[in-house]
Amino acid sequence: MKQFFWARIAFKNIYENRKLHTANLIVSAFTVMTLYLYIFMATNPGLKNAKGYSALVLMLYLGCVFLSLITLVFKNYTNRIFEKRRRKEMGLYAVWGLEPGHISSILAYEALYIYLASIFAGLLVGVILQKYIYESLFVLMKCNAQYETGFDLKNVWITMIIFFFIDAIILLKNMRNIRVQNVITLLKDENSDQVVKKLRTSDIVKGIIGIAMIAGAYIYVNVIDDFVNSISTIFIALVIIFCGSYLVISCLVIAIEFALKKRDNIYYKNRFFTTIAKLIARTGNNALSLVVINILFSCVAIGGATTVSLYMGTDRQASAAFKVDGDIITKQKEDRDAVENIVRNVASKAGTEIEILRAYDEYAFPTVFDEAKGSFSNDNVPVRTLPDILCFMDLDDFNKYQNADLSLEDDEIFFISDEEVSPGSYEYIDVYGKKMKVKEIIDGPAFSEIDNIKYAYSFYVITKDYTTIEMIREHMENQGVHRLISHCVDYSTSGSTEDKMEVDRLLDEELRKIDSVNYFDSNITQRRTRYERNAIFLFLGTFISLIFVIYMIFIMYYKQIQEAVDDLDNVKIMQKIGMSDGEIKKSIFAESGILFFIPIVMAFIHVAACFGIICDVLKLFMLTDVAFAGRCISAFCIAIFLVYVIMYLGSCKVYINMVLHKD
Repeated sequence: MKQFFWARIAFKNIYENRKLHTANLIVSAFTVMTLYLYIFMATNPGLKNAKGYSALVLMLYLGCVFLSLITLVFKNYTNRIFEKRRRKEMGLYAVWGLEPGHISSILAYEALYIYLASIFAGLLVGVILQKYIYESLFVLMKCNAQYETGFDLKNVWITMIIFFFIDAIILLKNMRNIRVQNVITLLKDENSDQVVKKLRTSDIVKGIIGIAMIAGAYIYVNVIDDFVNSISTIFIALVIIFCGSYLVISCLVIAIEFALKKRDNIYYKNRFFTTIAKLIARTGNNALSLVVINILFSCVAIGGATTVSLYMGTDRQASAAFKVDGDIITKQKEDRDAVENIVRNVASKAGTEIEILRAYDEYAFPTVFDEAKGSFSNDNVPVRTLPDILCFMDLDDFNKYQNADLSLEDDEIFFISDEEVSPGSYEYIDVYGKKMKVKEIIDGPAFSEIDNIKYAYSFYVITKDYTTIEMIREHMENQGVHRLISHCVDYSTSGSTEDKMEVDRLLDEELRKIDSVNYFDSNITQRRTRYERNAIFLFLGTFISLIFVIYMIFIMYYKQIQEAVDDLDNVKIMQKIGMSDGEIKKSIFAESGILFFIPIVMAFIHVAACFGIICDVLKLFMLTDVAFAGRCISAFCIAIFLVYVIMYLGSCKVYINMVLHKD
């Protein structure tokens, strides 16, 4: 009977505070829907038709883990907002004689109602949309896939269990707070503003420290050379940026407001008088909310812009991967001619013409180059961020490839150093104890038309003939380097993208008949693979960005309701002293505008300062067109800024309707 009583009180509490709980329910339901869709995509058999199935599934599962973690973080944050607001209510329960166990029962029922409602709504929308989202994803991936399995109860259970644990953690935390706090603490008015009477020296110091932290982190992320090996420190720099943002927002902004107060032509106007006074009182109290908005907006801008740029630049990435149409490698030298003939026949069958067809033999292995001594050995100490690769090619192939007419004696070589390495003037090159006489050092790079992305520092040794390469391979075998000689064929054909796709398909069929072919990659294959991968990134990034945006909306919405309740008496006083509804509205818009656009301006500064790092991330995925990336990022930031403006106007309307008793 008692439990029914507590359950009824909990339901009534939710109904009486439906404005707040509705916003919380929408955020929770959308997050449930997103997690369910991630799990559904990862477990759907139709995804197996996509190239790189295992990697795509891994990305989706990682997306599930990340989404669960950010849900826990932000639900914990929004719960703090609710808890702070309801302290007096919990204190009144205690005064009425309710024990901590009784209050915990009410909280448990409230949490259960919200959990069941969000699970039901989120799963219902997820099940309804799953087919359309699935088909839309594969349209983005530009590959064929069929929708399979309309409903899997296992996915529902997994989603319910994850959110049960998230909500249970938050509920247990609330129950603990009720047990450890006394009635006086709960009844204390947490919403009263502590008026700041003067600008303290500590405020100025904190603001300066915040600016110094942000500036230092900006400088670091823009001067760093080795991006891949510095990811952990870059992450620390980003944390420092957000910590600095907190200090700036909570402290330095107060200085700006006091500066405005000293301007008589601004301060003593109806529109700004109450605005500046309230901001001075509330900026410190609202700092955490503003920093959260700053972090969310920055994450949406950086993460969303990156995934959009990746997808929109897929064709550019494929072109960067291969400037020729494709590259084929066989293990047997005698099959190289057969591969060339297959390429010719396939091009003819597809109705295209061969523009480039080059065959060459290459023996390559990783090593370390000592520039001072002109020696290659595993005993040397690496001095570059990328590995060194030593490649051997015979003179005939090199002359054909470069359309040259060079010559060598039996004991001579040409040495080609990487273009980013300045070699000395060597008479001999030492390769693991084998000395080779250098006839000439040729400026690099040796072969710039195959790969447009730098994976390693490449050094080439051009020998007189193929026999010499075989001798070198035997020498390296004795040194413990076990690598085979690669027999390569590069090709490019004329025609449209569809023609090249047909060439790629026919080549794939024909090359399967030659057992020694151990590598075949092409621009078309890269394009297809990258569309599939980038579509998954876009899918994950879009929904996570939407969740971040929804949390921003929730924070703004609740913040306006909270301040509207606190300002009801103040607005009545403003009306009594002669301020019209129009002047009050202007004051509200001015206050909200200053308050909510400060973190957004800072977020845009963060994005601009981190543009170089964003480009480094895109380069890892072979999107090297910085101008294109800049356009994508700018367009995306403008779009979400417009969304934020709409959110701002909507939250202001909620505030005005409440304080002027129109809602």
